[in-house]
Amino acid sequence: MSINYTEAEARMHFYADTIGVQPPDRLLSDDGSPAPELLNFCVRYGASLDWIFLGDVRRMIRDSHKVA
Repeated sequence: MSINYTEAEARMHFYADTIGVQPPDRLLSDDGSPAPELLNFCVRYGASLDWIFLGDVRRMIRDSHKVA
């Protein structure tokens, strides 16, 4: 499975715009792993790395179902 980083960045910006916050400056660290600021963003605002990188909403649906 390949990741389209342009689409991933667009999803990250969409999420941030939707909740009215500043998006992280970058998706990836120099070593190719998710950037610390992206990880912090996901923890702080509930964004899903699966959705950001893959466009997969299943994780978000499962988590929402557990809360309900």
